[in-house]
Amino acid sequence: MTRKIRGVSVLVATVLAAAAPGRGPIPDDVPLVLTRLGLELQVDYGQATVGGTATLQLRNGSDRPVTQIPLLLNRLMTVSRVRAASGADLPFGQQIVVFQDDSVRQVNAVVVTSPRPIPPGDSLAIVVHYRGILVGYTETGSLYIQDHVSRDFTIIREDAYAFPMLGVPSWRVNRTIIRDPFAFAARVTVPSGLVVAMGGVPGGRVQADSLTTWSYRSTDPVPFLNITIAPYRVIESPAARIHYFPADSAGAQMVERAVSGALERYAQWFGPLGRAPQLAVMEIPEGFGSQASLTAGILQTADAFRDRAELQQLYHEISHLWNVPDLERPSPRWNEGLATFLQWRMAADLDGWAEWEPQLGRSVQSLLRRCAPPQPCSDTPFAGYGKAGLTGRSYVVGMLMFHALHQVLGADAFDRVYRDFYQRYWRTGATSADLVAAFRAANPASDRIFADWFFTARWYTRLAAGESLRQMVEAYKRP
Repeated sequence: MTRKIRGVSVLVATVLAAAAPGRGPIPDDVPLVLTRLGLELQVDYGQATVGGTATLQLRNGSDRPVTQIPLLLNRLMTVSRVRAASGADLPFGQQIVVFQDDSVRQVNAVVVTSPRPIPPGDSLAIVVHYRGILVGYTETGSLYIQDHVSRDFTIIREDAYAFPMLGVPSWRVNRTIIRDPFAFAARVTVPSGLVVAMGGVPGGRVQADSLTTWSYRSTDPVPFLNITIAPYRVIESPAARIHYFPADSAGAQMVERAVSGALERYAQWFGPLGRAPQLAVMEIPEGFGSQASLTAGILQTADAFRDRAELQQLYHEISHLWNVPDLERPSPRWNEGLATFLQWRMAADLDGWAEWEPQLGRSVQSLLRRCAPPQPCSDTPFAGYGKAGLTGRSYVVGMLMFHALHQVLGADAFDRVYRDFYQRYWRTGATSADLVAAFRAANPASDRIFADWFFTARWYTRLAAGESLRQMVEAYKRP
């Protein structure tokens, strides 16, 4: 299989070299901001391809004029044409490259030249025509990106560069991109009998011969766009629109009840959401990676539809609806630690889950193994995980940090602090400093917790020296 993929990549690279004269250097920054994305796509199941047009409305977020528009696309996809909104063709170059700081991540790096310099604050729309075979990125270590075209299940998302998005082949640079939520409109054509699902609101469907075109649009800006396609069945309820696999009908009813219960309980803890939830839940196969947004929908793996004990994954994703916009770039992603803590708390509250102590013990032992020197998480503060590329540790380190805060403050005070924080910042966004200040104002003991778990890696030193998590929590409680 690997040999075949490499052969196809060489073929695509040869085609690109012929189709895109004037390939030039790839920009080393991305000063543009996506404000609207329009997709007109068709999925060809016989050829295993995805293609069509992507219309990107872009704003210059820098203080200087911009002429180059860098885009990333799946390594087996080819751009055939780029147009301005007027219809005029725009010059572009494309080349198959690997990331500068990820030698196994191969992409088609596309650079479009604007017909005029884009002044600071000004906008430009481009229409990108593209097509190609959709392949995943498991070889990079991103095991959840198994994306491919299949009648059983297909997902179209930025993670596999399945449509052109702003970026360059460098994690370091891409972490600095301003990623504001954006509006979207999408029309996706598939064989009749398959259902297309995504966030936003459905705009209807049109059937022509053996094909059906599904339309969706955003009502509020989305932080990402995931499009799933399968022979779905659908449950509509006041709480959510749930797309599920035909074999999981009973599980879908269970998920609908869990969604309703979790939304109600989170609202009791942290207050109402800033906007009424219009949730879309899309069942995906196990291993494809869950993700959640109030506006873009929830990807939920099939195990949560088949085993009530796995509903904690759903509780994790629903808790993200009570995140405020993150103003830090790159972010330490403490929100993932909070969501991990809340998933277990919700499972205990709604489902009677009673495995807190074993779970905490496993988490501590896992961190001690994974962060043993010379691993950088042994001495890198949680606050620096974004810059250090350690956000994979944010889930467990953050979970233990929020557990300690919850134990020291008590449930009522913890909920009041985070409720006030969310209600204050859900429109404007916040930083880690704002979160720390909110807890510090409620209880000075939180300073000691943040000092150990966020601003230093003293948590590792103490645990590695034999101190238990329970002993640490009891020490935080003392004046």
